[in-house]
Amino acid sequence: MRKSFIALLMGLIVSLLLSGTAVASGSARPVPTGKTALTKNPIYATGEFDFTECKELNRQPDDVDSYKIYLDHLMDCLNLSWGEEFAQAKLPFGKPKVRFITGAARTGCGRYPAGYAAGMYCQVDKTMWILIDKHQLKDPSEFELFAVIAHEYGHYVQDRAGILPAADRATRKASKATAYAWTRRIELQAACFSGAFIGSVWHSLGRDQFDWDDLLERTLGDPLHGKAKNIRYWLKRGWNGNAPAVCNTFSAPASKVA
Repeated sequence: MRKSFIALLMGLIVSLLLSGTAVASGSARPVPTGKTALTKNPIYATGEFDFTECKELNRQPDDVDSYKIYLDHLMDCLNLSWGEEFAQAKLPFGKPKVRFITGAARTGCGRYPAGYAAGMYCQVDKTMWILIDKHQLKDPSEFELFAVIAHEYGHYVQDRAGILPAADRATRKASKATAYAWTRRIELQAACFSGAFIGSVWHSLGRDQFDWDDLLERTLGDPLHGKAKNIRYWLKRGWNGNAPAVCNTFSAPASKVA
């Protein structure tokens, strides 16, 4: 992804501290809590993604409406793919709320964007915030926006599956260093989730290997997202594994989540 901004991730940490745990109903199993939610989550046992068709729609330069249509279609693909995974896991699922913005906005997690990022998931207001700004509008052929939205959707998956609430409880009284270590596991798992989804729909995107290689090459690390080599590792692990099962960063050795 283009860049990772500490300010936005601090918003994620704030959202963790303010959140609660979802409660399942009906025939769904209870959303897991505690260590089970992190290391033995039912979402890890769902098998591979179906190879869903998700053809990218055309975007036009400086045309916000065409971007919104493009992103609505991408969200439909993500909802379908992840909805099937949650059904297999017997966990409750619903579509996330989505807000498109073209400038600064006040969210449940504070002002967005605090730096530059194409998307953010706020756990407090259960909303995916997607920024369509002049930088995005200049290049309708780039693939980074697709990958960023898949990553932020990964945070929504973590929230619905009980992973973010469990991380919240584990870090409430943690030191800064420990909180950063937990956040890296969260962020790298979202990277892996996005890689798995992208790999599952790649056949229908009309992209070539250059787009994937360019995405990996552009990846930059920071103390909260992890080293660039580890972000690439989890992106590729998701792509090759094509399933949430390969994305259990909470059982990974420290060297892979540094």
